[in-house]
Amino acid sequence: MLHNWMYPPVVPNVPHYGRAVHSLPNPDEHELFEKASEAFIEGDRLKGYYFFLSSLTHIGNSKHLTYTTYEDKIIFELLQGCAIIRGTVTQDTLIATAVIAKSSDLHVALKRRFLERNFQLTYARFFDNDGILTLKLYLENATITPHKIFFPLREIALNADFEKEMIWGEFPEIPLLENDHVRYLTHKEYTRLHFWMLTWIDQTKKSLQGLLSNDNTGMVSFSYLALLLQIDYLLIPRKKMAKEIAEKVGGYFMDDEKSTEDKNTDLQSYLSKLETTKIEEFATQIYRGAYTFSPFDQAMHEEIVSFIDESLLKVKWYKSNHSSYVIGAIYRYIALYILYNYGLHPTLRVLMHLHVQVYASDFFVDMGEIPLYAPHKNQFDKTRIHNQIDSAIVPYQKRYKGLKNFSNLLNYTDLNNFSQSFYLQIKNLDFLES
Repeated sequence: MLHNWMYPPVVPNVPHYGRAVHSLPNPDEHELFEKASEAFIEGDRLKGYYFFLSSLTHIGNSKHLTYTTYEDKIIFELLQGCAIIRGTVTQDTLIATAVIAKSSDLHVALKRRFLERNFQLTYARFFDNDGILTLKLYLENATITPHKIFFPLREIALNADFEKEMIWGEFPEIPLLENDHVRYLTHKEYTRLHFWMLTWIDQTKKSLQGLLSNDNTGMVSFSYLALLLQIDYLLIPRKKMAKEIAEKVGGYFMDDEKSTEDKNTDLQSYLSKLETTKIEEFATQIYRGAYTFSPFDQAMHEEIVSFIDESLLKVKWYKSNHSSYVIGAIYRYIALYILYNYGLHPTLRVLMHLHVQVYASDFFVDMGEIPLYAPHKNQFDKTRIHNQIDSAIVPYQKRYKGLKNFSNLLNYTDLNNFSQSFYLQIKNLDFLES
């Protein structure tokens, strides 16, 4: 006790930004998964489900998943964004449902869409339940395993949330069912976020003055993509705005006949649209909710390293061609794209968030946080950076003994040198299990 008082254990950090789950997984997740497997092998299916549901419960946030055990069944409820999934488990079956909207409120085209969606889903199905469009999952427990529960339950949760958000964004006149659990931002909160969106767009436009020519298409692309990814990560828009950002980012990387100049024009047009979005409309696009499942499959570290290598080669090329402006945009883009596109181990997620914090210091100060970098002084808070890296690494060193705090190996000369040294250290992280 005295040792813990003098040297308090490092608490894992959880960034409350982006589209990942904003809480930590259960530290006993793997052990509970194994206990569930053993219970199923022994034929005690309710006990197996109890351990399985326990494994899904995040640290310090049990509101996203609640369950009650009875002698002959388990009743559970889990939240996934704007969807509520309610389930009943017996010795023989698991039945879970998520209600979407009244069938009478749906257009014919929407009803056809949901029929077609049934051919795309593996486990769950949309159906009309007494006039209510419902997504349903039915599992028989004769040969059940934790994996046979996890993926079907994840499918119904992610798709119920996706479809409700689609209707909410594209057809706001259609009332959704069971939607009161989400939290819209207060006037002060969404006004502040709207201000930052306009500020970032204006800063990007000014930074590109004189560069908008065919010789600078790469610079323009990195600037626009980094900006859109930053809006998505830090403001966390939902509904139609989230869909449009995903379409613009995905469209840029699509292998089609469009030139880079045309794709940049598309990005520029969309940013102009965001710039003219009225604050009342902006406010409807942002809400906060609890999430049980991450929408991302966790990437291998080799995938992250490959992306960093590819991006740093572009930095090297621009350095060789004396195009210094774009280098900072690429460094920002790397962390933001990794957070946007990959499922990350909690260590990597905290580290990528640290890089975003350094580059968006003014934003985080406005959010009430102590900055890691003072841009006007070109001064890094080395102690806080060290502590944040500690919070990303130390809690996982028991499993990955090769993980080390690398803060003393970073170059604090300026932002560009910091980023270069930072990404080289990220590449060298050792995630081999001990």
